[in-house]
Amino acid sequence: MSKEDLAAFLEEMRRRHADQVDAMELPEGTDAYVAERIAEGDVTTILFMLKLGYLMGLQTGYAAGRSGDDEPDGSGIPGPLQA
Repeated sequence: MSKEDLAAFLEEMRRRHADQVDAMELPEGTDAYVAERIAEGDVTTILFMLKLGYLMGLQTGYAAGRSGDDEPDGSGIPGPLQA
């Protein structure tokens, strides 16, 4: 996947799921922590956080599929990726 493909994927996900993502509250201090990791060039931690979020999403999708729910987020819009 090229950088352009990744950017397009993220923009499409932002367009589809902006309301749900914006409604999600992260623990207090998360913004400052992420900004610090970025400022220090800590790519390892940032990538770990992304992978962890992705893994948790896969697990949620798998659990929803096992329960018969096609769309775990209730949006009715299937995502472009399948596990």
